[in-house]
Parts: sequence; C-alpha cells; structure tokens
Amino acid sequence: MDTDKEFDAFTDEVPFDPIYRLPGMQARARLVLANRSEHEIRVAASTIEWLTNEYFEKEKESWITHQVKTNGSILRHLPEEDRTEYGLGTLVDQNPDIISDEFDFPNEENTTRLEALEDSLKGVDLDDENFPDAKPYEYFAVLALVLIGEAILSYQEDEWWPPVLKADLPMVCLRSIANDAVDIMEVICRAEQRQDEYEMRKRIEAFLHDNEKRIPEQVEDLVRKKVSLAASLAANARHKETSESRSAALLCWDNTGSNFSSRTAFARNKHREYGVTERTLYGWVTAHVRSKT
Repeated sequence: MDTDKEFDAFTDEVPFDPIYRLPGMQARARLVLANRSEHEIRVAASTIEWLTNEYFEKEKESWITHQVKTNGSILRHLPEEDRTEYGLGTLVDQNPDIISDEFDFPNEENTTRLEALEDSLKGVDLDDENFPDAKPYEYFAVLALVLIGEAILSYQEDEWWPPVLKADLPMVCLRSIANDAVDIMEVICRAEQRQDEYEMRKRIEAFLHDNEKRIPEQVEDLVRKKVSLAASLAANARHKETSESRSAALLCWDNTGSNFSSRTAFARNKHREYGVTERTLYGWVTAHVRSKT
C-alpha cells in the first residue's frame, strides 16, 4: 500500500501489521458485497452515516420531549423560564461533558455503531436507485469496511499527539486498534448471520411456493390412485366372489347333476343360487365336464 496515500478500505488491502486478522475481516466483508460495485458501496456508506445521525437525533429529540412533559430531573440545570424543549436541547448540545451521565437516550457515547445501524434500519425502506435491491446485511458489511478504514487511519495518524505522549504512542495505538478489531469482528459476524438468515428465508419461501404449486397436482394424483385402488379392490373382490361361486356350483353339479335332465336344466334351475346368469353357469359346467374327459 502506498504510504503517501490515505488508506481506503473500499479499494486498498489492509496490511497484516499490526493486527494480522484485519485482512481476513476485510475479505469477509467484501465477500458479502461481492455483487456490489465500489460506487454502490460508497453510496451505502453515506447512507449509513445519514441513517445513524438521524437515529441519534430522533432519539435525543424524543428524550427531550419526554423530559419536558414529565418535568424530568435534568431540568434542574435550567432556570424556570428556559425549561422548554428548545432550552433543554441547547443545554444538551452545549454542555455534554457536564451532564452526559444523565443522558438516558442512545447517543454516540453509549451506543455502538452496530447497535445504531440495527435500530435505524427497522421499518426503513431500503430502496435506493444507487444501491438497488439493498439487503440489511449488506449495510452491515459496508459498516465493517468503514470501521476498518477508520481503525487503520487512526493507527497511522500520530501528528496530533503532544510530544510528551509520543513515547507511549505505539502501545496506545496498538491497544486502540485491537479494541477496534473486536468491534469490527462483531459487525462482520452480524452481516454474515443476517445473510444466512436471508438465504434461509429465500429457500423456505421457494420450497413453500413450489409445494403450493405441486399440492393440487399431488391431490389429483392421490385421488386417481385412490380411485384406481378402489377399482382394483372391487375387481379382486368380484373375482374372489366369482371364483368361490364357480367352485360351489361345480361341486353341486358333481353331486347332484345326475338329478337334472341336462346341463341346460341345471343352469336354468341353479343360476340364481350362485348369483350368475344361466349362460355363465352353463359355461362353467360345460368347461368342467370337458376338463374331465
């Protein structure tokens, strides 16, 4: 990387020194954004900054309104005539170091960038012509790249340190970027988790949609099979019944046939007894007699 050029996490490769895991984190974030152009990623980064700033501002305004309505204890810092939303807003903006421990609303000091982004994305239409078909997990991946860039730049920048602290600079910077790496890893993991959840939902929806189309076909197939099975069972039952009737009729012929003047007479007198036509019974007896000769 060109040391004369300010580091850009969107295009430059993260150095292995001082945190050798940072390049891997950058690679994982880029993998989530594999289908995005550099321009789209920069647009998303700008959107993230706007969303989180708006989120903090709305939370502050909501808190101020609540404090004024409920005569919150924070108003003791103001004279009676200034205990309005405007007066409290001015106090909050101009004296954060004095009363920040009383701020009971999300702000840059008590809320991580990840938490702010998660809350700011709730209920927001992500449709953006410069970042089309945006997914929440993509914004988390972009945030990871933003944090990587800020961490590297902070580590490389030492001009603002007073001379008396220069000796401690390496260790202080190392501690700072190590802490940043932990936050970055959390953001990367959240991006990958949200991506996995999104892909799983897509597969489930596709499965349900496919089943929704196939269920009518499967029902029709089951009905056909049921009808076919019923017909087969009925045919088998009829065949069994006919076979049993035939056996009984032929046994009767063997035992009593001599009492009748002919096969025709036997069939005419006995066919109803075996549930068949006269002609059918005559045919059974004739075939039976022939089989014996």
